[in-house]
Amino acid sequence: MKILSFDLELNQDPTGAKIIEIGACVGDIATGEIVEGYFAFVNPHQTLMDHIIKLTGITQEQVDNAGNIVDAYLGMENLAKKHACLTLPIVWGGGDGHAVRLELPATCKWSFGRRELDVKTIFQAYRMAKREKVQAGLAKAMTKMGLNFKGRKHRALDDAINTFIMYCELLKKFQ
Repeated sequence: MKILSFDLELNQDPTGAKIIEIGACVGDIATGEIVEGYFAFVNPHQTLMDHIIKLTGITQEQVDNAGNIVDAYLGMENLAKKHACLTLPIVWGGGDGHAVRLELPATCKWSFGRRELDVKTIFQAYRMAKREKVQAGLAKAMTKMGLNFKGRKHRALDDAINTFIMYCELLKKFQ
């Protein structure tokens, strides 16, 4: 069984947050292995905020030379179709699917259904059941689960990969 994990990086411009990077990976739930990854920068047609550049390491030049949201989305969609993923993707923290749908033009159909599975909420429920602190970002949550974050925080592909790793660890706890 294959599942798509995806993440977004956003420019938090005062005129409205816009997607600047989409990262996704396909993972095999049975083995816990990453099958394939994908990422694309997206041109938000905005100047990147300084704190976003520092947080993500994404530069203005990278997004200025990037394609549009449709191209980035279709790359992620093609990855999911190639591996016959479930139509319920996973994310860390809710709302990424909604954010993509808001930016896609009406001519581009969202193919993943209305929901995404929020791994952060699953982690929080697990911690509540153990009567332990529930607040944590992805890297800290992984540490609390005895896992090491791989890659760079606040980069979409690395966050998608780590979300999948966390999901598999949580699934083990339910067995």
